[in-house]
Amino acid sequence: MIIVFTLCSNNYLAQAITLGNSLLKYNPGYKFIIGLVDRKNSGIDYKYIPYEILEVEKIGISAFDEMYKKYNITELNTAVKPFYFQYLFTNRMDVKSIIFLDPDIMVYSSFTKLEKELEASDIIIIPHFITPLNDDKLQAEEDFLNSGLYNLGFIGINNTGVGCKMIDWWAERLLNKAYIDFKRGLFNDQIWINFVPLFFTPVKIFTHPGYNMAYWNLHERRLSKKTEEYFINDKYPLVFYHFSGFNPLIPDLLSKYQNRFTFEARSDVLELFKEYSDQLFLNGFKSYINYPNDFASIKNMIDEKHLQEEIRKIPLLKRALRKIILKIISIFNITMDYSILR
Repeated sequence: MIIVFTLCSNNYLAQAITLGNSLLKYNPGYKFIIGLVDRKNSGIDYKYIPYEILEVEKIGISAFDEMYKKYNITELNTAVKPFYFQYLFTNRMDVKSIIFLDPDIMVYSSFTKLEKELEASDIIIIPHFITPLNDDKLQAEEDFLNSGLYNLGFIGINNTGVGCKMIDWWAERLLNKAYIDFKRGLFNDQIWINFVPLFFTPVKIFTHPGYNMAYWNLHERRLSKKTEEYFINDKYPLVFYHFSGFNPLIPDLLSKYQNRFTFEARSDVLELFKEYSDQLFLNGFKSYINYPNDFASIKNMIDEKHLQEEIRKIPLLKRALRKIILKIISIFNITMDYSILR
């Protein structure tokens, strides 16, 4: 049996439902689970979501209280990923393989080739791209050196000694090192996967162009459509597209994370994005997007309390001077180094 899971907060449930619907359309034998990195909200009737909702506080992460108090919500969503693998392998004994997919993915074909790769390798990872980026646009090659060579919108792991050893190693790192902090060489769960082909074997670096098409590899992949089926470079069937950085409320922007491509220049993907937007709205996007994340709210309160404590440590005269300077800055729209006010 193969389990596919995703991770999201309440405000991303439309994306998760869209992923699940498309996944099971082409892979009906799979089990799809939504890992909710949030608390259930009384405003949402979860019984209408046709998939298992597995709340993060129910998977037994011993250090979870510390994690959600120190990580922002993006960091937290990525930091808990290996712990979901651990929980599912431990509690679903009939599961041979588990695949993780980001919620902002839509599936267009079966995972047949991927299943064959999982028979030969315990760990499957996908690089962002496999040919050079030869311009000065974003994201550039050096950006991927900072954030990771492999995209962690996907990873496949088998329930084997090697697979479980890798998960345990990964989980240990993410307890304290899942920050977005380029100066420290950190970027969520993703940067650590650079080590996986070195530390573990067998690992498959999966380069099939139809898997994980996204803004970061559009320079090497073009989309076409033949008899209602999408193909990459007129040869490879599109298996899944990763709509990273796309907001259906801003439909003219292909991805907020890049400035290399526009829909005018890449009209080949326009229909794909329109179809995806339609599915998101059909699955409740405008409703779910408004729900705040409980753990983010708690962390914001903790951060605000810490900030006020730091401010109270500043002498009264310096605090008064600080307020005057900040007022002047706001009136005259001055740009400055705020560290001098600490």
